[in-house]
Amino acid sequence: MAINPEELEPLVDLLDDRDTVVTELVNSRLVSFGPEVVRSLRNRAEREKDPVRKMLLAERGKMINTEFKLADLQDFITRAPGPLSLFEGSWIISSLLDWTLQRERYEDLFYRCSGEYLVEGSDQRTGVENIRILNHIFYHRLKFTLYDVQLRDPAYALVSDALKNRCGNPFVLAFIYLMICQISGLPVELLCFPGGFVPAYVEGEKILFYINLYRGGELFPQDRLDQFLKATGLKLDKQAFRRRDESAMLTLYLESLLYIHAGRKNEKMSALLDRALTILGPERYLTIDEPE
Repeated sequence: MAINPEELEPLVDLLDDRDTVVTELVNSRLVSFGPEVVRSLRNRAEREKDPVRKMLLAERGKMINTEFKLADLQDFITRAPGPLSLFEGSWIISSLLDWTLQRERYEDLFYRCSGEYLVEGSDQRTGVENIRILNHIFYHRLKFTLYDVQLRDPAYALVSDALKNRCGNPFVLAFIYLMICQISGLPVELLCFPGGFVPAYVEGEKILFYINLYRGGELFPQDRLDQFLKATGLKLDKQAFRRRDESAMLTLYLESLLYIHAGRKNEKMSALLDRALTILGPERYLTIDEPE
């Protein structure tokens, strides 16, 4: 429900007040409107012509959005019935990092991608056939392209940007790929190891094959897992692999973002990502403990 401008405008007039008591009262009143206040502040900022007031609106909107979205993430992780929705998780994280992102636009971007496979996939085909169809759509028709393998550039680090521009780093493309698999009913899970992961096609308790997202979704069997490990540059025993649920993809995505922003000394973004990761629990996948 839209917020009455007559209620919002007096609060906007107080955004530049430096009295801490006034600031706390304004924040409390804005939060009392509920999550819809973020949209109202965003719309108000877009109309604002004064650059100082525009900045104040954006700063307050981001701050309030952060608290609502972290609460949404907590609720999502602790109360979701059954398997976590990767789409919903990606939306919460994306809108946490970009307060201007609109749900309708995000849904449209995703369903334009996933809809391609939903039209052509079939439960009458084998797993290999369906994944090959998905790979053709993902890499050749939609032209998703891998960039920034070394995780240095935030321009290729967001799912929301990759859905629009069709390019991203390995963790972003993996997230989108698994989102499409989940909504399509393809049983692709993450097999995690210290330092990374590999998607695996699983039926029942049996892994039928693995998917190399670095090489256009190339499928490879169990006996080639050693070659995959060697290509990662990591010396790992296959016993170090663990099948993980959907929350692992959320954690890996946030870890990749933290790695990028920590490397760029962005303390504000790093602190925000740390808060989000804490909500997901203590398990980490990209940190490798060096032997003493």
